[in-house]
Amino acid sequence: MKRRPSKNGEKEERKKNVLLIDGNSLLKLGYHGAKNEYNHFGEHIGGLYVFINILRKLVDKNTYHSVFVFWDGPLSGKLRYNHYEEYKGNRGKNFETGSVPQDKDLLRQKKQIWNYLEQLSVRQADDYVVEADDFIAYFCKTQKHLYNITICTTDRDMAQLICDSVQIYFADLKRVVTLENYQETFQHHQSNALLVKIIAGDTSDNIKGIKGIKEPSLIKYFPEIAERKLQFQEFMQMAKDLQQSRLDEKKKPLKAIDNIIGGVSDGCQGERFYEVNKIIMDLKKPLMRPTALEKFDDVVSLPIDPEGRSVKNVYIKMKENGLDRLISENRFADYMLPFKKIIDKEKDNYNLWVESNKE
Repeated sequence: MKRRPSKNGEKEERKKNVLLIDGNSLLKLGYHGAKNEYNHFGEHIGGLYVFINILRKLVDKNTYHSVFVFWDGPLSGKLRYNHYEEYKGNRGKNFETGSVPQDKDLLRQKKQIWNYLEQLSVRQADDYVVEADDFIAYFCKTQKHLYNITICTTDRDMAQLICDSVQIYFADLKRVVTLENYQETFQHHQSNALLVKIIAGDTSDNIKGIKGIKEPSLIKYFPEIAERKLQFQEFMQMAKDLQQSRLDEKKKPLKAIDNIIGGVSDGCQGERFYEVNKIIMDLKKPLMRPTALEKFDDVVSLPIDPEGRSVKNVYIKMKENGLDRLISENRFADYMLPFKKIIDKEKDNYNLWVESNKE
């Protein structure tokens, strides 16, 4: 990322770079995308292989002070469900009973990845009901003044987090999106990412938007969304003005615009449509809980003890999982070189911590 001059004209101290991985998002990209390509004695290893390969490429291209992987917990989404009962109703979760559909193959690969990352000194955290999105959003909220942050995900919701010190690598697009190139990927202005999500909804999470409105029609009626930041009240006034102008021209009001003005949706938000959708979609205000905050503080601030962690252990695990066949023993040393940068950096962090805590 570019270094930005400080207010007094001097260059500010260079920030350290950190990488945040949306664990479930990256795992599912490989799990579903390479389901029939990589197997070991009948067991699918596509999620494991793609995850490790993408991580390897990212750390090979950049030097990161630390790498974090945040995972969804078993009942992640419960905090949003408490505000919106249709949340992720298309995923088979029952937030009331705690029933979670079990994909044993996916869970097996997740456990394998977790074990790999432990050996590679990658920092990890999850919480039973908190989503990875919220961990990542909370990191950006509390740490962006300290670090240049790269997020790796496939989740477009996170686009609202992009700023001067936060960029996103969309793994499915194989593209880094920043403030500068944002509209090469998205139709709207970056500052309106949340506004668009609130109004258009999110089918992947079963969040209903305004009835009769999707992003293309939203931009058709309000092209300013693609041009500059719109405050919510300004946007609502524009909707009212549009209807009034049609009446002045003896034209029939647009039902979709009436729905915007009235907050009409097929969802269960009722009269609180805008309030509810903002609560569950605004990543600038992540939904955390005390146990998650404790885990966050630990994974960010505590050093990683290098004792018992080694690249050799990774190779042993690769032989168990079948990845050694895809990499080959002769390539292993070269393949692991990018990961060694993470291990060495965390060893340095640990040694500095030990020195600073000597009596």
